[in-house]
Amino acid sequence: MDKRICPNCSHENLERAIFCFQCGKNLDDVPVERGIHRQRRQVEDALRHLQGRENMLEPNLVRHLYDAKAKLPPAISDTPITCLRCGTLNKPLASFCIGCGAALSVAENKDRQKLVPRASALSNVGQVRDNNEDRVGLWARHGIVLAVVADGMGGAAAGEEASRITVEAIQADFLGEARGSETIHELSEDEISDKLRSAVRRANHAVIERAGENSELHGMGTTITLAFVRDKRVIISHVGDSRAYLIDGQQGWINQITDDHSFVEALLASGHITKEQAAVHPMRNVLYRALGQVEDTEADLYSRTLNVGDWLILCSDGLTRHVSPSDMHHIAEQHDAPEPVAQALVDLANQRGGEDNISVVVILMEDAAEVEPEDPPADPALLRETTVGLYQVPSEAALDAFDEETHELPTVNGSDEAGEDADDLPGEA
Repeated sequence: MDKRICPNCSHENLERAIFCFQCGKNLDDVPVERGIHRQRRQVEDALRHLQGRENMLEPNLVRHLYDAKAKLPPAISDTPITCLRCGTLNKPLASFCIGCGAALSVAENKDRQKLVPRASALSNVGQVRDNNEDRVGLWARHGIVLAVVADGMGGAAAGEEASRITVEAIQADFLGEARGSETIHELSEDEISDKLRSAVRRANHAVIERAGENSELHGMGTTITLAFVRDKRVIISHVGDSRAYLIDGQQGWINQITDDHSFVEALLASGHITKEQAAVHPMRNVLYRALGQVEDTEADLYSRTLNVGDWLILCSDGLTRHVSPSDMHHIAEQHDAPEPVAQALVDLANQRGGEDNISVVVILMEDAAEVEPEDPPADPALLRETTVGLYQVPSEAALDAFDEETHELPTVNGSDEAGEDADDLPGEA
């Protein structure tokens, strides 16, 4: 399988990728470090070097460094949402991208947008498995949210690799102007359906090619449930037994949108067995359709109309094994934001055994007229992904205040503040 090696972080990307999946760098750019505000980069580097050596520096300097660290914006704790324009990772409910300033879940022209999708995604290893073969992904642009759950299979490294490649392949098909990110809001529903179907088809080919390169990965596969949410419509492309549910926020019912591609589900649909028998059937997880099995695997497509207060839930079978649809509805009706719902669902599955990896994406549809988007960043691209964490850009006033603080780091040689102790630090030239 042909790959594109990132000049910045050396990650092996799919050939179709424009931006690196690992660090977000444009693969055609020269290898330069992603834009980090100068003072923050210095503080991060100093703190990494400082660990375990605090007693080698003058106490006031150590205190100043930790004061500087306290001024850094907090790290993103949940799955970030990726800007479809530039690939920057943002906090899940961000209105605007911190890298390029593009509108994410809220469109530039909010007057034309009836509903705003707010999303949260979590993936958990569970209580039994040692590794997580699931992957989740979130992307946004022009008030549109693209979300995916992929549940890998084939054992340990093979399942992880299959789901990873699948999520990367989806991003490679949607991220960047060359992949239509700037005109995606103008596509018709038929065009969107074709784009989703093609993206899944290419992801399937990527998994098959990767398995063919390594005998240890032979037989690996993955499910995929991919949702495209735009205003009052959702279109879902689906293969396998991960699921998508719709909870009606007004009427209170919950429906499973997708059909499982499992042999046991086929027996259930034909009336050959009951739901109770299907739930305990020894082959309930054996699929007749998954990515990575055959070249001509095609996705099922579903579309639904959405209303204010509706919830979309995408999940792997690690959740549905322990959490019923009625449980999902009960948890959703207790909250008014997607993050606590996602966390509560994962927690409940773990409390009931957590026999498999647990992944969930929760999307709440809100009235655009009632959503107050945050202000666009005054100076985009100041903060991007770092080895310390994923940071959000603070206000311009906060940046100015930080620059005025006396937290400039000393040079190793010739600095009065550093003193002789700095020259004695191990590892310094």
